[in-house]
This record gives sequence, C-alpha cells and structure tokens, in this order.
Amino acid sequence: MLQYIQSFITVYQVRSFTKAADQLFISQPSVSSHIKHLEAALGVDLFTRGKKSEVQRTAAADLFYPQAQKILTDWQQAQKFFSTRDNATEKVALKIGASHFSALTLVPHLIPALTQLPVQLTVEMRNSQDLMQQIAQGTVDFAFVEQPVMDPSLSVVPLMTDQLVLAGSGDTWLLREVGASTRAHMDRYFAQHGLPDNTLTITSTDVMLALLQTGFGKAIISKKLIANHIPYVPLDESFQRPVNLIYRAPLDASKTSVLETITQTLTTNFEIQ
Repeated sequence: MLQYIQSFITVYQVRSFTKAADQLFISQPSVSSHIKHLEAALGVDLFTRGKKSEVQRTAAADLFYPQAQKILTDWQQAQKFFSTRDNATEKVALKIGASHFSALTLVPHLIPALTQLPVQLTVEMRNSQDLMQQIAQGTVDFAFVEQPVMDPSLSVVPLMTDQLVLAGSGDTWLLREVGASTRAHMDRYFAQHGLPDNTLTITSTDVMLALLQTGFGKAIISKKLIANHIPYVPLDESFQRPVNLIYRAPLDASKTSVLETITQTLTTNFEIQ
C-alpha cells in the first residue's frame, strides 16, 4: 500500500503518470496500476485524464493528499526509529540535495563540518525544481535551491542573493534544462530580446563552464562561477535569484543538530542573510 501512496503523491505533484514513473524509477503502467488499486481501496476517483496526457486532480485527491503525506512520513519515521533503536551510536542517514550552483559554492564548505556528526552523508545534485519536489516527498532531508519557494509545507532559510550575468560570446546559447533556476531567467531574457537561432541544452553547469572557458557559446550564469578570463555582460537586478535552504518540519534531534551545523558553517564562511 505504501507504494500506491508514494505513486499517488508523485502523480498529484507532477500531474503526469509518465513524469511520476520517471521520478520513481518504475514503469508508467506500474504507476497506473498503483493508482487504480488505491482508488479501489478508497472507493473514489483520484485523477481524470486531461489534454496532452496531463492528469487533473479530483476533489477527493485534494482531500487525500495531506493525509497521504502524513502516512508516508509516519512510516518513514517508524522505520528510522526501529533501525536505530538497538544501536544508539549507529549513524543516521542524511541526504542533502544541492543545485549545481550550491554544489559548487556552498556544499564544499559544509561537508567537512557535517562529517563530524554521527551521520551517513549522501549529497545529491539536481535542479531546483526537482529538489523542491524531493523535499516535499521526504526523500531528501535538506536542499539548497535558487528559486522562490511557494510550497507552504516547506520551511525556508534565506541564505543569500546570487547575481546572474551574460557570459561568453558567439551565436550558440548554452541552456540549462527546464526546472533549473537559470533556465527561467534565460526564458525571460529571450522574451525581452527575441528567441535565439542556435541553442544547446546542457544539464550540467560544470560542462557549461568548461565550454565557456574554451570560448564556445554564451549563457546566463552566476557571476560567482565564471573564471576571470571569461567575458561577461552585467545584467540588472531582475536577474538576481534567492539562494535558500529548505526542509520539512518538524525535525528530530539529529536533524536539528544538522541544521544548526549548516547555518553556523555558512555564517562563518559566507555573508548569509
């Protein structure tokens, strides 16, 4: 039943059986089967098919969504309790998600401090939109994102403001994928100045920076990331983005200690807000 609930939560958030299957690393028919079994168990319809394979939430789905999140959270907490109850010194699993910018700037300062805590640390790099979904689903404990956070279920710690610039030269635009924070700023730039003829989508900021360093292409990217020899054009204040730490409250004692370590470390190394 927990698999059915996880599939429901994911479909509810992304409004697509196909996208949900990609995020859960299962097949689309499996997601559809999970939803059908859950609807049969509850005796209600949770989704209806819309245009272009997008699904629409029903009123029953809106009512069940917060309950489903609580069921999943309660189960995860129960698992953690019994997995650590017999060995108080066992390390607690901790997963931190970081956008590409944060992974290159903030996370390297955090890892030495976090490894001093009794945690088994995993760091995962994804774009901001994916990370917000993972925090909401409870699959990541803390995440660094560069987008405004609209989900009221998430706790937000504002860290800093990052200035974007137009770096590089040439006719080819290097684009991040949809969901990345810089992609939204690029789309806004194109709306103001016209769509480019030549584009190349790259899902890695590291690869994008390597291309810019060779003199190939141009991109809207953080000023903090570009090397001195890469030419850039300043952009106005509307091309600033917030850098936020997000998590789901309430936190247990071990996660509260992690949050304190993160904020103390960043305060020491950066001018956080």
